[in-house]
Amino acid sequence: MLDNYDNLTLILMAGIAAVGIVALLLSCWRRYELAIILILLSPCVSWLLYSNIPKTVEEQGTVDTASYIRILLVFLVGCCGILQFIRSWFTGKVKCFPKYLVFFGMFILYAILSTGYSLDQKFTLIRSCEFLIFFMFLLGLHTWLDKRKKMDKALNIFFWFIAVGILLNVAALIFFPGRVWYWRAPDRFVGLADRPNMFGSFCMTAYPILVWKFVTTRRPGKPVIAVLLCLAAGLHVLSGSRSSLLAAILGGVVWLSLSIKSMTLKHLVVCLVFTLALTLGVSVLLQTKPASLTRGDATITTLTGRTEFWEGCLLLIKEQPIQGYGYEVSGKVWEDPRFYREGRALWVGSAKSSLHNGYLSLAIGLGVVGLLLWLGFIAVPIYQTLSLSSGPYKAFILTMIFQFLVLNFFESALSSGSQIYSSLVFWFFLIIAAKMPQLLGQPSRSKSLKLTYREADFERFNSEKIPSTLCTGYAGA
Repeated sequence: MLDNYDNLTLILMAGIAAVGIVALLLSCWRRYELAIILILLSPCVSWLLYSNIPKTVEEQGTVDTASYIRILLVFLVGCCGILQFIRSWFTGKVKCFPKYLVFFGMFILYAILSTGYSLDQKFTLIRSCEFLIFFMFLLGLHTWLDKRKKMDKALNIFFWFIAVGILLNVAALIFFPGRVWYWRAPDRFVGLADRPNMFGSFCMTAYPILVWKFVTTRRPGKPVIAVLLCLAAGLHVLSGSRSSLLAAILGGVVWLSLSIKSMTLKHLVVCLVFTLALTLGVSVLLQTKPASLTRGDATITTLTGRTEFWEGCLLLIKEQPIQGYGYEVSGKVWEDPRFYREGRALWVGSAKSSLHNGYLSLAIGLGVVGLLLWLGFIAVPIYQTLSLSSGPYKAFILTMIFQFLVLNFFESALSSGSQIYSSLVFWFFLIIAAKMPQLLGQPSRSKSLKLTYREADFERFNSEKIPSTLCTGYAGA
């Protein structure tokens, strides 16, 4: 494509691009909110440039222009993140490195090292290096989040991203119906995303942020947010993404349980209304069996072949449990003659094919050691958030994370960095969860217990010391 331009034009284009990149880096360095906006928009590049037309198995495995643009965007944001971290480190804002981030970095290093024995070394190297670049953005986010006001900014940015996304997809349904129905399953709504399940993940992440905004906003804005919630639910059903629907329903139960401090009459009414609405909604879906949620003659609750993937994964994990087969090799393992099925996209041995279980995907890629390391470092921010007192922030973050952990049982939603929308948003909110005790001015339970014990010891020491002194003095008199 560049052969059509002469050398002078190419030099001029390169110069303009360089100036634009430097300007972008400086803008994000001064206002890290811009970096957050760009990282949230990075999956949209692939979505907007996606052509919703029939493709062969070979065409689905090719790398398109949108992927290069998205990777470039992630690289620029990663550079902004590492600059933000370096500046905070040298100015003294960062005095210690959290242990969970140390283990996070060790996990990524382990992923990069797995390139040496990976079934698809090129793919593993690209995915692990991209995760490293995304990790640099997360480091910058960690150091930038030093005030509650900034956390609110980050949450409001995500709210507007969701709100605008819902409205754009509704508009696309009206004005571009040929784009929004998936070519492989015409009854499933894909919206402006590239896959129905991906759009389902988008809708799943909409509920917690919209409910948080509804709870924290003033009365005039509540009806608008309620309309957005209804639109998200309607589009979610049209997508036919059953796993994200299940995660969202369970997430609603978690939010309700975390929000109720004491069972007053008002809370009891809310529980009853929510339970009735949930029961009615699920009953209607099971009885009406919308075309988007059915898979041929199977029932709505069928796992649509996932058990075959899981059984194959467990067999391969037993054969190589320690180191795995290389980070993010995923469906590459199906090149094994025992599993290979020619002509079926998910069984032809492509690293881009999903295993439909993020935990098994991690164990396949990095072995049981990698899976345990991953579970270990994500547990720290979750535990810290659980130790906070009740409130809308705690309910929102824990609901969001819980939804992703449930979704990861049915989709490979969290095993990568910024390549997948669900994974990107999960890591984004995990960093916020880790910073929340500091931002809300509440120490974690372990720290508060240590402080309580020290204060008790100090008081006991003084109470023992003062009487003994008085008695001694009295006896001497």
